Amino acid sequence: MKQKVLKRTKLPKTTIHGLRHTHCTILLNRGLNVKVIAERLGNTPKMIMDVYGHILKELEVESVSLSSHALQTSGAKTGANH
Repeated sequence: MKQKVLKRTKLPKTTIHGLRHTHCTILLNRGLNVKVIAERLGNTPKMIMDVYGHILKELEVESVSLSSHALQTSGAKTGANH
């Protein structure tokens, strides 16, 4: 039955651990506090940071890029060159 569901939904095969990893990654991408995620998953914030810290670094780079783009766009609309 599991194979039929995967085929019908076109979802990839995964393990419970894989789902847990995906869940944590989604929560981090949504900006949920690391302490809250750690409590939810039964881990420590340090463990979350050790395992998933690279995701937060990627989000930081992305946020700088988005902020820069927003400021450039805003300046163009208002005619400001600051």
